[in-house]
Amino acid sequence: MLNQSIYTGDRLEANLRALTIAGCLFAIVGLILAIVDLIAGKMLLVIPALLTIFFGEGCAYCAGVLKRRDRAIIFPVLFCAIAFTSYTLTGAGQGSLILWAFTLPIGICYFVSVKYGIILSIYYTILFVIVFHTPIGEPISSLYPEQFVTRFPMLYASTAILTTIAMVQYHRGILFENDYARRLNEEVDRQTKFATDRANRLDKLNDEMVQTLAVAIDAKDRYTNGHSFRVSWYSVALARRLGWDEDEIDELEREALLHDIGKIGVPDAVLNKPGRLDDEEFAVIKSHTTTGGDILSMAQDLSGCAQVARYHHERYDGRGYPEGLIGDQIPVHARIVAIADAYDAMRSDRIYRKGLSLDIIHEELAKGNSTQFDPDFLPVFKELSEAGELDEIAARRPPSKLD
Repeated sequence: MLNQSIYTGDRLEANLRALTIAGCLFAIVGLILAIVDLIAGKMLLVIPALLTIFFGEGCAYCAGVLKRRDRAIIFPVLFCAIAFTSYTLTGAGQGSLILWAFTLPIGICYFVSVKYGIILSIYYTILFVIVFHTPIGEPISSLYPEQFVTRFPMLYASTAILTTIAMVQYHRGILFENDYARRLNEEVDRQTKFATDRANRLDKLNDEMVQTLAVAIDAKDRYTNGHSFRVSWYSVALARRLGWDEDEIDELEREALLHDIGKIGVPDAVLNKPGRLDDEEFAVIKSHTTTGGDILSMAQDLSGCAQVARYHHERYDGRGYPEGLIGDQIPVHARIVAIADAYDAMRSDRIYRKGLSLDIIHEELAKGNSTQFDPDFLPVFKELSEAGELDEIAARRPPSKLD
């Protein structure tokens, strides 16, 4: 258990900051002690002071610069072992300096590791027992007051034992928290993956449904099969050239696929009539915009599709239908689809004529600049056509069924 680190995540960052600060403070204290000891002529104490500087700087560098806790904690452990051993064996201050050892187990256990704190506590307990209660340590123990020799080792051992018990419980508690947090994160990750997979499946299902509707729409007009897909592809190419972000392009692609959904409500006899439409029949054809808008407005997630279906036959000069919107009053996606829709209509074979040549199409588009079409979008669309990108799109085979 003690080999498992309790320092991860935010706790690790906080501990690295604490070790950095502690290391800097120890280095400063060591410098002050070195200066004081030099002035007082206590040369034996200068060595521990210099060690304090070295180990403090080492700890601060490893924790603050290298961000290596495993290296940083070596310095305070070695400092404690060497410095306090030196204090003990030299009888420095007749025991006043090694009273610091009372804070050793708590400090080491909390900032470094419980395992190292226990090891140091055991080491010092053994050291004090040997020095103060065996013949081997008689020359050293004679440097200390009798009362100190009698009481300090037992007092320190008791403190070390209580500290060890407390810090083991603390370590176990943190490990439990870490394990709980880990299992909680794993469960969150699992649920997130499940939700993401489900959302992806729903998105795929939605895309398939939209494409299915587009296939059904195009199937009503045998002379414009694939029209909805080509309009969608043209619209996406234009939006991408305009620098739109991919999320908005994805929305436009779906909206363009469903722009003619209202044709489901147009009788086949009118939709596929080989001759010229009379006024009543033309009114029925025009109604596909409002019909499509009404159908799609029933679904909140398809509000953008409803707008494109309703307004893709509006004209920039306000002479379009169904509401005669002008300029920026027309939703921007509908303005994009209007260009792509007109382009494909002119390029496709119809029951009453063959598809027009690109020269004628370009002339007709130019005539519609600022009247039928948005003047900001039309030149960019023409660039796509002149570059041959629209020819590549037109050569694609629209799906006749979904895999």
